[in-house]
Formats: sequence, C-alpha cells, structure tokens
Amino acid sequence: MTRAALLWLAVAALPLAAQRTVAITIDDLPFVSRDRALATAQAGTARLLKALQEARVPAIGFVNESKVHAAGERDARAALLQQWIDAGMALGNHTFTHADFNQKTAQWFADDVLHGEVLWRPMMEKAGKRELWLRHPFLHTGGDAGKRADFEGFLASRGYRVAPVTLEHSDWWFASLYDRLMARGDTANAERVKAASLTYLDTMLDYHEWLARRLFGRDIAHVFLMHANTLNSLTMCDLLERFRRRSYRFVPIEAVMRDSAYQTEDRYNGTDGMVWQHRWAIALGQRSGPADEPELPSWIVQLDRATPR
Repeated sequence: MTRAALLWLAVAALPLAAQRTVAITIDDLPFVSRDRALATAQAGTARLLKALQEARVPAIGFVNESKVHAAGERDARAALLQQWIDAGMALGNHTFTHADFNQKTAQWFADDVLHGEVLWRPMMEKAGKRELWLRHPFLHTGGDAGKRADFEGFLASRGYRVAPVTLEHSDWWFASLYDRLMARGDTANAERVKAASLTYLDTMLDYHEWLARRLFGRDIAHVFLMHANTLNSLTMCDLLERFRRRSYRFVPIEAVMRDSAYQTEDRYNGTDGMVWQHRWAIALGQRSGPADEPELPSWIVQLDRATPR
C-alpha cells in the first residue's frame, strides 16, 4: 500500500473535529508577480482584500518593503500597504530584502529587519495596532545555534515575536507556474494548475492535521502560510471555503498562539525551511520531516519542467 493510501486511511480513522481555528498569514506584500507591474499588484491586492472582507476573515500580511521602492511608483505601492490596514488587516515584517538568514550574519539580518519596518510599522501604530511579528523568509531560522540566539535576542529587544507556520501547500510553486503559463498564452494548462493548487491544498491539510494529531493527540490551532500573488488572488474565495468545510474558524495569529502546542520547544537547528510540526517533533521525540509530506502530482512537475522560466 502506498504512503498516500496509508495517510488517507489514518485520516479517515480519526474522529471529526468540532471546530478548528486557523490564522491566515500572507507573505511577500505588497505583491509578487512575474511581470512586477503596478497594475497587476493593484488588481491582485483588491481581489485578496475583497475576498477576505466579504468572508469576514482577519489576516496578517508580511511585508518586504524593498518591493515598494520602484522608480516613480513608491507612493502608489506604499498605498497598497495602507489598503491592508484600512481593510482591518494587520501587517508584519518579512525583512526589507527577503534575504536568506542562512547566508547572512545576525547583525546584517537585524539591520534588514530595521530597514524593513520604516513604512508599515507607523501605519500599524496609527491604526492602534501594536503587535509586532516577524516571518523569516523561506522559513529559514538558522543552522547555527549561537547566531540564532543572537538574532532572537535582537527581536525580543524590538518587541517582535516570530510567526510560525503549521499549514502550507507550496502555493508559491503553483503561482510561479501559473504566471509563466499565462505569459505564454497557455490558459488551458494555467486553469489546470489553478485547480490543482486547491486540490493539493486539501491533500496538505489532510497531512498536517493528521500530523498535529499524531504529535499532540488532538487538533491544534493552526497558522496558514500563503503568498500575495495573482493565483491566490483568483482562488482566495475557494481557498477560504475549503477551510470552512473543515469546520475552521478564522482568528488573528495572536489567538492561535494561545494554544499550548506553541509552547513546545523548537529544537531544530538546520538550514531547511520546515513547518513547526516537524520542529516540534524533535522535542517530542518523534520522527517527522519534509520528506514525509505528500508529493506534488507528477503531471504538474513535468509541466513545470517543460515551461520556460
């Protein structure tokens, strides 16, 4: 029997949850797209926020302020961040440049964090929002325990908390392929990729829910990672509906962090960008890692290889 079949049997054998909770977190604000056009960012931001507001879903967007500094467009791109605040959402720090912590010193990375809070932090403070969150690019938190401790000490001194991730579905990968297919005019395959991204979301939710129950013997409150891109702006309504079908209630990230699971020690010191269940498994003495996650469909991997970048 295949690993996927065994996973489905394990999920089916578990009792249904009464009501689950999840925080929606969105990386790479103000927007990321292949064409990098302001109009693309404006349209995509409007769709994302419309879907969130109509569904009454709180969210936090993590900002790379370097994306704001486009020649002749700085004010217009900064206005996209303000739109998130005006829509009742929160903003957080994703560093200025989206650099890899594995490849930088703790001091360099700290400076990048400071450089990355110039615009969005005053917006938050003006709106009376004072919670400070940092999302590590690539979820790379460092393979050097000393460097990691130094950086986390800096974050604490600035009032930041690290935003963990417990649910994700490689949406950035699907989004990249979708954009490339659309740029080539291959709308038929682009639509297949869009549908596949939602199907894979269901697969990954099954896996991460099962993993949380294996580690803690229960459902936990989750933090879901996605990105501000065209594909997600087009599928956001369907994406949120998939969570609702699973009896999820949408809450701010601060509420999720009250779950005792988040008191589990993160003992991972490595260079991979792992979700927190895999990190917690180390402290809990259980085997778990990215290699155990469901694989992407083979047809879409082949399509990705055949589509020029």
